[in-house]
Amino acid sequence: MAIDSAPMGLSLRPDDERPALAISGHVDESDVSRIVSALDHLTEQHDRCVSLDLGEVDSIDSAALDCLAERVFAHSERPCRFHLSRINGQIRECLDQHPLNEFLCLEENCIDQTCHRPVQSCRIDVFSLPSDPVCCREARHRVRKVAREAGLQDSWICDMLLAVGEAVANAIRHGHSGRKDSSFTVSCLASSNKLSVSVSDHGPGFTLADTAPKKTSVYAETGRGIHCMHTLVDDVSFSFNGGTTVRLVKSYA
Repeated sequence: MAIDSAPMGLSLRPDDERPALAISGHVDESDVSRIVSALDHLTEQHDRCVSLDLGEVDSIDSAALDCLAERVFAHSERPCRFHLSRINGQIRECLDQHPLNEFLCLEENCIDQTCHRPVQSCRIDVFSLPSDPVCCREARHRVRKVAREAGLQDSWICDMLLAVGEAVANAIRHGHSGRKDSSFTVSCLASSNKLSVSVSDHGPGFTLADTAPKKTSVYAETGRGIHCMHTLVDDVSFSFNGGTTVRLVKSYA
């Protein structure tokens, strides 16, 4: 949990002109089931777009964004979708780097409380694989498949696939938590102009200071994974909640 951040709070406003869900405090992956239940309740009770009020959210981790995106994506082809209302600057920056932003309708595109925004070509896949090096290839294959379905060309996504390979290798090497049945989870969200991939494990984690560049031999076979990720994609971020999640984002203007 972020320092000095309050636990997540939810407030349903079903009787507003536009039904709304206000979220506050710090949001992590364990909170998403409560958010999803509240959103499902509002969409079942109303035939209008539902507002997400994020004005009082202090922080939200990448795993929570990925889980929330799954639910928002499920509604993306419906005439009534989720509308983003208040949002603070820090959370705005998080969303700008995440394909979840592609699924949210905007106020100016809502006419008579119904969304007329064109549906984006977006795809999502979330899967878990055993912490075995042979699964690295399968993870890259599934990311490539999602990217292709969203309209991204193979020549555009080579760098991302290399970065995914590094992230998965780290998850397998350092995130197995000592159990033979350990696994890692990959969340891939793709639109026609952005690709976001999160790789999560259940290991002990590390501090960002541990990732600072160190002087190593030019012939060293390990120790450069995180540096490579930063070189290959536009944004690399980490969250630590019962393990480590690394999120990789690449934009295609």
